[in-house]
Amino acid sequence: MLQCRHLIKDYITGDGFVRAINDLSVNFRDNEFVSILGPSGCGKTTLLNIIGGLDNYTSGDLIINGKSTKKYTDKDWDTYRNHRIGFVFQSYNLIMHQSVLSNVELALTLTGVSKEERRKRALEALEKVGLKDQVDKKPTQMSGGQMQRVAIARAIVNNPDILLADEPTGALDSKTSVQIMDLLKEIAKDRLVIMVTHNPELAQTYSTRIIKLKDGQIISDSDPADQEDEKDDKTAMKKPSMSFWTAFQLSLNNLMTKKGRTFLTAFAGSIGIIGIGLIMSLSNGVQNY
Repeated sequence: MLQCRHLIKDYITGDGFVRAINDLSVNFRDNEFVSILGPSGCGKTTLLNIIGGLDNYTSGDLIINGKSTKKYTDKDWDTYRNHRIGFVFQSYNLIMHQSVLSNVELALTLTGVSKEERRKRALEALEKVGLKDQVDKKPTQMSGGQMQRVAIARAIVNNPDILLADEPTGALDSKTSVQIMDLLKEIAKDRLVIMVTHNPELAQTYSTRIIKLKDGQIISDSDPADQEDEKDDKTAMKKPSMSFWTAFQLSLNNLMTKKGRTFLTAFAGSIGIIGIGLIMSLSNGVQNY
């Protein structure tokens, strides 16, 4: 179970601070589809970022499977995000010059999985979202709904416990939004899905629970979860790491994908190096003369 206890998040401004989250406490079940509603600036995305380990809370506590995160280091947060969290963003955040398969595989590069295993799991994730026949396409060749499906495949390829979706239908038309919501509802059958949205109709139709925020506080919860007995999670999670060979392959792939930019950068660098060599040679010759 995921628990937020008296969370407070302050952002420092020029003459003071802005309180985005104000003494917020809430429990989440392991399997449910939660929609977070509220006006702009009420703290929805801030709460999502804190749960996902992208932002630190000022005070309070975030408890994950009975374990407090108060003493989490940066590496602990990296491990948590790598193994337990999947992110789906409104703007997709795909690498446009990489193929669909490469975008999904990228989420596995820090888990120490072999190349064959990465490909197998990426294909399985793409099959779940109905895109197995488009693995070689670039995101620029796809519609908005298809790109969001790729983003969802990338989010679930690590088999995370929690899927966080920040306005996943915000840039989509109504028909495509329904398809994405159907997909998220299916995913929520065996894991926790937390979605931030401004669309109350979609939330009412697909969510099993709706939480409304205002001024950083919960004003209503359609199905609050009771606090369970805490059981400290002893499961060891592998620290994120990338082998030298994987890093080399990714770098080489990026260089070869954008050949024009690579050539111009190399050409400009060579002119600079040759210019420095000529100046030093000329200077040395004049001094000797």
